[in-house]
Amino acid sequence: MTSTKAFRLGLIGHPVSHSKSPEIFREKFGREGFPNASYELFDLPTLDNFEAWIKQQANADIPLLGFNVTVPHKTQIIPFLTTISAEAQAIQAVNTVVVSRNPITQEIELHGHNTDVDGFAKSLEIISDSAITQAIILGDGGSAKAVRHILNRQKITYFTLQRGRILETNTPLNELQIPPHTLIIQTTPVGMWPNIEAHIEFPFHQLSQTHVVIDLIYNPSQTTFMKKCEERGAITLNGQTMLNAQAETAWQLFKSALSTP
Repeated sequence: MTSTKAFRLGLIGHPVSHSKSPEIFREKFGREGFPNASYELFDLPTLDNFEAWIKQQANADIPLLGFNVTVPHKTQIIPFLTTISAEAQAIQAVNTVVVSRNPITQEIELHGHNTDVDGFAKSLEIISDSAITQAIILGDGGSAKAVRHILNRQKITYFTLQRGRILETNTPLNELQIPPHTLIIQTTPVGMWPNIEAHIEFPFHQLSQTHVVIDLIYNPSQTTFMKKCEERGAITLNGQTMLNAQAETAWQLFKSALSTP
């Protein structure tokens, strides 16, 4: 069934030019019969002028129905929201926002959700055959918050490596010991296109075939970090699975808003 309704979706963050979200959502528009829908990239280095920006987008001839949020705004967007889902509130990170109008006042309302949790849960399903005993999270941003939420749900013990130290124990990187069957999740943007040669400092020499590495970056499909892990025999997975799964959950939220009067 084809819908003639015109609407826009988008992605805010900085940078965003590398994003595959437009092609993912355009495929959904085509498959599900929304020929007048579009998906745009909005490169917003800061949210200093966000209120003026969202008012402009919501009042456009074809209004913005919703938008995804990427680095560095997954936490910074929260003060601007009218409502926030319980899961996003618990995580304190938002990656999907539905835009609506108050039916009485016609004021713009923003409703925040976190679909990264579904994306990372899907990634864990793929490696479920691995005998994981603990995890190390590299980075402490919005994506890391969603990762911690799922690890807590699955009762997997984890440690967070940020700025060269383990946050939970204050252990410096050069003293870090990585036991066999450890899951390593790289959540930072280091190594993302166009800076594809970059990687965070890590004791790669400790890795072996017993380790599993998930790099949440999807462009490039194989990061330098992943290559270095694979050289030591580790199993690796990039962020494409997480991207696709979180986008599908976000799409269901957007479609639900589309059907609301």
